[in-house]
Amino acid sequence: MRIISFVFFTLCCFHVTNAQLTKVLHQTFEIDSVQTISIDLVGEYEIEKWAGNNILTETKIEIYETTPGIFKYFVEEKGRYDIVAEVKDISASLFSNDSERKAIKNKETDKECFEFIKVKIFVPDDFNIDDPSQLVRVVDSEN
Repeated sequence: MRIISFVFFTLCCFHVTNAQLTKVLHQTFEIDSVQTISIDLVGEYEIEKWAGNNILTETKIEIYETTPGIFKYFVEEKGRYDIVAEVKDISASLFSNDSERKAIKNKETDKECFEFIKVKIFVPDDFNIDDPSQLVRVVDSEN
């Protein structure tokens, strides 16, 4: 029984050390008088409508073959996955903080880290999302 427990514990530890590190980032952006939103993000993203009056972004990050220190540096200190918003008059732009995103290399293992990023952008339901890179607010014609 001790041998089986030891083998099970060893396999669990091995699995944990090779597991991916994950984090979900949420950001909100006020867009009160904005009529158009241009989006220029690195990689793919999804846009969904919601009942809120601001933009909410959800970025799910998974990185394999890295250490917690490297992961923390790129996510929290460098802001590699942050989304930046610029609002000018009636238009807004969303873009990636790090537009290059060069490959991450783990110097301890000399391996390239694999990263998977999934971005969801929730926009107010009065925006038209026919073109995912240029959103336009639908004006109520009854006024």
